[in-house]
Amino acid sequence: MSLFRKSEQRALPTSIDPYQITARPYYPNYTGEIVTELTALAHSAVISAVTILADSIAAMPLELTRTRAGRIEKLPTPSVLQRPNDRQNMFEFVHQTMATLALHGNAYIYAPQGANGLPLEMRNIHPKAISRIALSDTGEMIYEMGKQEYSSKDIRSIHWLILPNQLRGVSPIETMRNTVGMGIAMDRFLAQFYGEGATPSSVLETDGALTPDQARQIRDSWEESHYKHRKPAVLQGGLKWRPITTSAADMQMLEHKESIIRDIARVYRIPLHLIIGTGGDSQTYQNLEAVGSAFYQYTLLGWVRRLETAFSEMLPINQQVRFNASEFLRADLMTRVKAQQTQILSGTLTPNEAREIENREPYDGGNEFVAPSSTPVIGNDAIPPEK
Repeated sequence: MSLFRKSEQRALPTSIDPYQITARPYYPNYTGEIVTELTALAHSAVISAVTILADSIAAMPLELTRTRAGRIEKLPTPSVLQRPNDRQNMFEFVHQTMATLALHGNAYIYAPQGANGLPLEMRNIHPKAISRIALSDTGEMIYEMGKQEYSSKDIRSIHWLILPNQLRGVSPIETMRNTVGMGIAMDRFLAQFYGEGATPSSVLETDGALTPDQARQIRDSWEESHYKHRKPAVLQGGLKWRPITTSAADMQMLEHKESIIRDIARVYRIPLHLIIGTGGDSQTYQNLEAVGSAFYQYTLLGWVRRLETAFSEMLPINQQVRFNASEFLRADLMTRVKAQQTQILSGTLTPNEAREIENREPYDGGNEFVAPSSTPVIGNDAIPPEK
């Protein structure tokens, strides 16, 4: 029996507020720490990785294109791709979608289709708000929220990693629950360690026996004379002052914290220097282009394709959206000029198209292709053509 009931378009239930859900996903782990989306974000490496992914992709301009006669044409951006709902602009919407994907491995977008083939609106649904997912007899996905059911015509799903015969994707936080749990446990231990002051900063030692009142008097007298004061100390009666230094175990804990950060960066495939600020790599002007290109190719490209495919499925046939990643793939000025000149002279790029890449105004006659020429491209060893 099919779970899908044909009915008119319904809005999302107002009784479900994703940010007031009490049964948030909890990922058990061997540390015994509570690992949820909120506690995971409290770890600096997790929130750094999530925001790097979300900021990088949300900052890319979103373009609407259409394929006609084998040629890709740019179309005006519809209002739903500028302001997907009454509360968010497109940057906030894409940012929220990417953050949900990076944390839960699943993103669900409510996008009912309008008469013109475009979504009436687009809203992110918290993965926990969807209590059940099933497959109907017609092959459509059924999403149950509260007491209402929605089909895949209204809700689009995006997955980070999904296994065969599964309806939900794998969550990155769930796969890293032990790693994140260790990070949370270490942060809690260090906070309690320094907050409670379990280890004194120094010790006053003596070979003689002291009564509790004498020990308290000596301690109070020392604090009164030397706390936040760099006065010379005068010790008598066999007293000796010994500082408490950082032990080897504390140093190993700091090293282990660094290894946890490396593990989190490895899961998200983010260069370590982007998370901790320094990674031992000497970034110069010459290799910034290669670093940005590698970050886009090996980290961002997969996420971008997931979003582009999901957004394009909400549009009419032959219309697609794409994220303009030119800022990540942008070469230096001389390299761009040489490449554009070669394409113009070979008849594969018009002058105005090259000017558009450089954010310059078009000029009259610049939309015509230049006839292929054998004129050498201007370079270091090239000879300029005669007038």
